[in-house]
Amino acid sequence: MGAVIWQKVTTTNTTGGASIMGSFPYPRNGILKLDYEFILIFKKQGDAPKPTKEQKERSAMTTEEWNTYFSGHWNFAGAKQEGHLAMFPEELPHRLIKMFAFRGDTVLDPFMGSGTTSLAAKNLERNSVGYEINREFIEIAKQKLNTRQPDFMGTEYEFLHDTVKGDVTAAIEQLPYQFKDPHKLDKKTDPRKLTFGSRIEKESEAEREEFFTVKEILSPEKVRLSNGLTVKLIGIKSEPFTHDKAVGYLTEKIKGKRIFLKYDKLKHDEENVLLCYLYLENKTFVNAHLIKSGLVGIDCSYEYRCRGKFLEMGELVQD
Repeated sequence: MGAVIWQKVTTTNTTGGASIMGSFPYPRNGILKLDYEFILIFKKQGDAPKPTKEQKERSAMTTEEWNTYFSGHWNFAGAKQEGHLAMFPEELPHRLIKMFAFRGDTVLDPFMGSGTTSLAAKNLERNSVGYEINREFIEIAKQKLNTRQPDFMGTEYEFLHDTVKGDVTAAIEQLPYQFKDPHKLDKKTDPRKLTFGSRIEKESEAEREEFFTVKEILSPEKVRLSNGLTVKLIGIKSEPFTHDKAVGYLTEKIKGKRIFLKYDKLKHDEENVLLCYLYLENKTFVNAHLIKSGLVGIDCSYEYRCRGKFLEMGELVQD
């Protein structure tokens, strides 16, 4: 059906890369700004379901929206890359959904990522279904969609884990549309070993995490971050006799410092406080250092990945 050229602002914090790259200010190794993308528009074969009169009236666009959205060039900024390496702004799916879906329709996102498309669909009163093979992004999507807080629209969420059963190859052979690669090339590169924007490399996970600043020490196991979020340190239990010393220790070591978070299977406690492993920017593991210091106890009230490691540390402190 055509293509749109999306012209976007380029910075080091958004999609598109740095504003100045290469051998600036000298020739000859300057690098062109990748400040645009092509948005390809395709139409599925067959007849589309007919909308009701009410759907049409509630989905009507203004003249300004129509002229802007159906133009061949779009101009708006990219998105800050937080938790995902190929994040785009909500404005992008917002426009496409308004252009091609009526209110009450269902939008499909086969590469859900951080959930931006689902967020745009929700805000435009459309349903959505998303698929994501990387489980690490599911929690990011839940936070973006604010799934734990009810909204005035009464939005319902459901997250399912698919298990493949049976012969996948045989099932593909039964599909009416199949892609057959006509090029018989000697592929020197295994694409499964490549890394793309929707994956997180374990070796550099810390550098790609979003950094926060610790604003306030609430207790040995709870701190408040610069964005107002309260987090609870996994495995840490306050002890009455060392409570003040532990708070003083954290105040000295992490208050006002840049930190990043990692998570376990259990994301929230019974009070809906986010559970985390807290690291300083230099990768110092704060939970572990608290235990090594002997200023806190070890919380054994639930299962978590570092429980055995923390218990061993606790035994060494007692010895």
